[in-house]
Amino acid sequence: MNITTLIFDFDGVMSGYHAPSRLDALASMTGLGSSEVFQRIWETGFEDEAEAGRFDDGESYLAAFSEQLGRPVSREQWIKARATAMEHWPGMHELVGRLSAGYRIALLTNNGPLTQSAFAELAPQTADLFGRDIYFSWQFGTKKPDPLIFEAIANRLQTSPEACLFIDDKPRNVAGASKSGMTALHFADAATLRHDLSRLDIADLAS
Repeated sequence: MNITTLIFDFDGVMSGYHAPSRLDALASMTGLGSSEVFQRIWETGFEDEAEAGRFDDGESYLAAFSEQLGRPVSREQWIKARATAMEHWPGMHELVGRLSAGYRIALLTNNGPLTQSAFAELAPQTADLFGRDIYFSWQFGTKKPDPLIFEAIANRLQTSPEACLFIDDKPRNVAGASKSGMTALHFADAATLRHDLSRLDIADLAS
């Protein structure tokens, strides 16, 4: 089956992500050490559960996030800390913009409800580029690399996994997409992606 739909990861593909910067920002806001923030939010599995649909909305997530840290964190503080870790990559946006002339494009990211509600603030260029086809793992009740999420997004896009190409910087997510029937590419950088696309005869739009 011909590929008609290109699905991109966000952090590490469309935008740079530097986790230590986010930890440092949260530490500064709460008075906790960066390692303590990491332990309470990430090592406990709290964020994994949020990304997999534990919370129904951004407000309940943020309340639990504050409780997990034992410190109040406002929506504005949370967004500021998240944004501190991010780096907009214009080159990828230009490439995907050109690809959108011949393919349907979509975004699939492992993130929870607050990232979704704040996405236009965090990544306005990405929000504009992908429009309505931006999807967050919490919406599906699971997360990458579970093959079920790839089947679910294909269904949401009214296509089949076999008609989709998925691009992610994490090998485990690439493997999960492949198990669902999608063609999947590991992302290293824009230049490598262009080369990989050329092997799939998508180079005419990517050059």
